[in-house]
Amino acid sequence: MIRTNRFFALTLLLVSLASLATAKPPHLIRDHLLNDSDKSITSVNSVESFHAEALDDLVTTGIWKVAYNSEGNDGESLVFMAVKDGEVLRIHRFDQPRTRENFLKLLPDDFRVTSDEDAKRLVAATLALYFGFPFSEPEKTVDELRVEKRNGEYFFVDGERFGDATGYHITTDDEGRVTGYEYSWELPVAPPEN
Repeated sequence: MIRTNRFFALTLLLVSLASLATAKPPHLIRDHLLNDSDKSITSVNSVESFHAEALDDLVTTGIWKVAYNSEGNDGESLVFMAVKDGEVLRIHRFDQPRTRENFLKLLPDDFRVTSDEDAKRLVAATLALYFGFPFSEPEKTVDELRVEKRNGEYFFVDGERFGDATGYHITTDDEGRVTGYEYSWELPVAPPEN
């Protein structure tokens, strides 16, 4: 009898570990958001797979468009998330466009930026996320941005703010691996000419 109970307990443990390991990204994302003590999320309204050609061309990990409600917020919030190696990553949020560190985690290990075209692929994938929000679109496509390269850094100028160039800044190491990626309101290049 004791042997049977131990076998049953071991079987239950293995089944629960297996189900946890095979949990689908929508479930992991919902659980992550609802259990995040830093956020006061009251409900996750939808977790939908998001596809865009430029994004699918670069990233193999699925991207999810997530809508949720939180305490003190009258409307619905939207965010793009992914799950890579069991880690839930917030990729892009409408009101926080600057940071890109989690997006970099999704890049294939062999992805290198060694040309303007490689850098454009990265920026085009990011712009696809903007097009994913129903109330926001980039002002320019990647082909309309002015590109400058300096010593392993790429600057994609999309506008001007208070006399400073604005846009995307990509930094790479000597082998072309992306080491930094952000949106900046103060790019160290000339602003666009009107």
